[in-house]
Amino acid sequence: MTNNFIKHFYDPYDSLDVGWKLVIDKGYLSIAEAATLSGFSRQYLYKLQKRGVINSQPNEHGHSVIKWRHFVKWYSSLPSTPTSPIGYASLSLSELIRYTGMSRCWVLKFASRYNIPSYYVGRHRRFCKTTCIEVWNLERIKIKPWVTIEECITISELPPVSIYWAIAKSRIRVKHTGNVILYSRKDIMDLAKKEVEYV
Repeated sequence: MTNNFIKHFYDPYDSLDVGWKLVIDKGYLSIAEAATLSGFSRQYLYKLQKRGVINSQPNEHGHSVIKWRHFVKWYSSLPSTPTSPIGYASLSLSELIRYTGMSRCWVLKFASRYNIPSYYVGRHRRFCKTTCIEVWNLERIKIKPWVTIEECITISELPPVSIYWAIAKSRIRVKHTGNVILYSRKDIMDLAKKEVEYV
């Protein structure tokens, strides 16, 4: 079991520059070092330390320090991380599942389909937050049954005049939700398909 854990454990130490490697070679990090390395503020890490979220212990001088392995365990399990020396701002797999509302299998295929950059920390894979948000904004339009007029134009690539003409002729179903007018994605895609066939 231990061998299996070691085999699938990815140490961010390997991707850090020489300066950080010298800091980590001590085997522990000060709160300030952990804050810089994680991308979070010192105040935030002090709060986590007080709440017992991060395992810390006093060193010979009485200052709180975090063992490197405890830092990696905490950092790798975070739902979202800012840009830091470890890597770009990222989302965990479970956070990406929550964010999209889709299944684990779908999310992994989604990440593969769009070539979303990722890296491993500890036993967890982390996905580039910026890219995830950008491509999800495109993908969610394709799977939503009702879309806004801007999304209609984006997914159909039809000129706005054609879309407004189809709406006026009641060829596209319309739904009112609060103060937002939504249009049937299926009707939009059917219209776009007919336009392509006609051309």
